[in-house]
Amino acid sequence: MRNLLRSRRGSVAFVTVIALVPLIGVVALGAEAGSWYVTKQHTQNAADAAAYSGALRLSCNIANAACDAQSVDYRGKQFAAQNAFCNAGDTAYPGTNCATSLPSRISRAVQIDIGDYNAGTFTTPAAGVGNAVRARVSQQQPAYLAAVLGLTTVNIPSQAIALVQQPTKVCALALGPDSGALKLAGNLSNNGTGCAIMSDTSVQLASTPSFTGSGWAVYGASGCTPSGSCSNVSVPHNYFMPYANNPLSKLDTKSFNSRTGNTNPVCPVQADGWKHCAPNSAGSGAYGNFTVSNGDKYVLDPGTYFFYNATIKMTGGQLKGTGVTLVLLGDTKLSITGGTVDLSAPATNSFSSDLNGVLIDDQAPDKTSNKVTINGNGLVSLGGTVYFPHVDVSWAGTTASTNTTCSQVIAKTLDMSGGGYLSTQGCDPATIVHTQVVALVQ
Repeated sequence: MRNLLRSRRGSVAFVTVIALVPLIGVVALGAEAGSWYVTKQHTQNAADAAAYSGALRLSCNIANAACDAQSVDYRGKQFAAQNAFCNAGDTAYPGTNCATSLPSRISRAVQIDIGDYNAGTFTTPAAGVGNAVRARVSQQQPAYLAAVLGLTTVNIPSQAIALVQQPTKVCALALGPDSGALKLAGNLSNNGTGCAIMSDTSVQLASTPSFTGSGWAVYGASGCTPSGSCSNVSVPHNYFMPYANNPLSKLDTKSFNSRTGNTNPVCPVQADGWKHCAPNSAGSGAYGNFTVSNGDKYVLDPGTYFFYNATIKMTGGQLKGTGVTLVLLGDTKLSITGGTVDLSAPATNSFSSDLNGVLIDDQAPDKTSNKVTINGNGLVSLGGTVYFPHVDVSWAGTTASTNTTCSQVIAKTLDMSGGGYLSTQGCDPATIVHTQVVALVQ
């Protein structure tokens, strides 16, 4: 008996068992923490997808483009759902992987916010507008072995912020919604200071365009045809970009669009031999027809000229003017097929600051008969922004800019052939179109 009491055999095993109890607990806690890490990866993937898809939808709002019917919130939650995260009772999204019911004590939440992101800080204005989308995705679940540490539930959150950036200036934008709204046809050979030309729908190539100088690019939002020619463009190109913004959409709802009238401009001959025309008075009237033909020499004095249900036609002669804006209303038609044109917009428009830098604001309705033709033949200089939101524009021949470095066009559809001068240099910043890029910044 005395020998048995003095025996130490088995003591190591006993000590080992005692030591294994906390060790097993630590390993078990580590395994549970590992499951939290896996869940964290899943919530982050869902947040990234939700923020990015929501920001793509936001970019359409910013561009004032023809957006689909679903909201930023819907698109964000749709892509969170495709990654298996939904709010309770909100699981009916295309491609959803959300379970209609979760295991006991497990819940998931998705929140989408629109706000401003600047210098690493996200703020949410009361109006719900901004340049970024924030997605917050979380899963709450019970703690098991971690309960010994006082945890009964564990919340595993993730956040992602996607920013709509505007990196590239655009000198020609086709708004659509027509398919192939930007058509590059004929023997197009643009010249200027180098900038992007873009379609908010698809690009249609009727030939291989060429460009003089650097800085040019061709972009579209929904593809290019014919596919065999799309990769042959000699400048950077991307046919699946987010929509480009339309900075002049504010003009579409201005009160001055209701002006009417049919009085022809009074243009007396001055001592210099030119017929000098005066802008509309501060009243509510608008001019009617205006024609410039061979032998005519017209000067538009500085100011804003309103035309209503008018035909503005130039087949020859000369037309010039500095600091002028033409506002075309009603069923007004514009064509330049000959002559010499040298017009430039005012940096500051005395009638409305929304027209600063705008040479032509055409609010004519969407009609086939309202198609605008600008055929320069090397003698047309249009300095400023020309805006045709509801009208098809044919930009042919050779246009040039001698009075300003700014020459940009925004139109419903844009058919370009020949050689056109395009540039955003010197343009009023409020009129410049930008492409958009969506990037995850957090």
